[in-house]
Amino acid sequence: MGTVLVSLILLLAVGSVVISMVKAKKAGKSSCSCGCSACSGCSSCASSKKSSSHSSQK
Repeated sequence: MGTVLVSLILLLAVGSVVISMVKAKKAGKSSCSCGCSACSGCSSCASSKKSSSHSSQK
C-alpha cells in the first residue's frame, strides 16, 4: 500500500511539472529563462522566437 501511495505522489509531481512546462512552452517562455545569445541549445528554439530574440539582442 505504501508503494502505491508513493508512486501516486511521484506521478502527480512529475505530471504537474510536465504540464507547467507545456504551458510555458505554449506561452512562448524559455525553459531556462536566459537569453539565447550564449545558449548552446539555441537552434532548438522555435524559429519565430529565435529570430525575435536574436534580432533584439544584436
